[in-house]
Amino acid sequence: MLDVIALGDVNVDIIAHFPQYPAKGQDALATSTEIHCGGSAANTAIALARMGLRVGLIARVGPDSWALKALSCLEDAGVDPGGLQRDPAAMTGMMYIVVTPDGERTILGYRGANVLTQADQIKADYIRQSRFFHLSGYALLSEPQRSAAFLALEMACRYGLTVTLDPGMTISREARDAMRALLPTVDILLPNLPEARDLSGHHTPEDCVRALLEAGVRTVALKLGRKGCLIAEDGRLERIPGFRIQARDSTGAGDSFAAGFIAGLLGGLDLSGAAVLGNALGAMSTAQVGAATVFPKAREVLDLLQGHHHQRGHCDCADAIQQAIDYVTALSTEPKEEGRPWWA
Repeated sequence: MLDVIALGDVNVDIIAHFPQYPAKGQDALATSTEIHCGGSAANTAIALARMGLRVGLIARVGPDSWALKALSCLEDAGVDPGGLQRDPAAMTGMMYIVVTPDGERTILGYRGANVLTQADQIKADYIRQSRFFHLSGYALLSEPQRSAAFLALEMACRYGLTVTLDPGMTISREARDAMRALLPTVDILLPNLPEARDLSGHHTPEDCVRALLEAGVRTVALKLGRKGCLIAEDGRLERIPGFRIQARDSTGAGDSFAAGFIAGLLGGLDLSGAAVLGNALGAMSTAQVGAATVFPKAREVLDLLQGHHHQRGHCDCADAIQQAIDYVTALSTEPKEEGRPWWA
């Protein structure tokens, strides 16, 4: 039995820090470079697995040494390998990420073998055993991965899984109509503000989430970066403030938010409590380089939550913060099982 199955990309990220992004035709020298595992779906899967949840990933890697890096990262986190595919020829996905001193990143990449994810290798029994199905919008960009994603989504709906969707910037722009058509099948939508604007045709966060609810989504958790998030369900809108932290690299912050939000719901937290945990993990991911390789310890997350519990600006969500504190405490004290790391 799995808690979550994610479908999307697994990549190797080459992350380089530059004093500033070079102008067209110029060059620049990095002050540091690191190699990490990445990919939106993989990032979320790894974060969930490191919290001790049972997580599977449907993605595809190549026959190269980069695949060993990605597969090792997934194995170390405890991600179930049952949905992973191996391509005999296409290279493993590779992303080149430029990070400037403000922590913002620019991504240039090649999705490689991910695009060739095959529908006929997705087994119904693998989907049926899970509680949540998490879809990365990047899986909808190209065939045959798009057909694989549609098949897995159809299975998830048939078997009553909770469907979560993280749209992605590219898909929200380039395949807007296809994404909008999927919205009635989505239980929880996890866009950032530019994605929500593209999908809804509105500008303000409030107008965006109202339009997305009207389009058929049951719940929206709109990521607002340093400002936290806006959650919406059944006409109820609530802003959950973010946590201020010194940012080094924003790569994967939205994926970490998604992991925290999903984990909170699986743990019985209400929407506000899940949003607090999402905000905390999203903020903490920006304090380190790499989206998935280094994950904050439970003690560090507790320190962040407890430090904001009664601060001005967070008083209105004190109960939600306490929910998150109790849940993180419970996760970090569960007994470790063989082959299943627990969040410590």
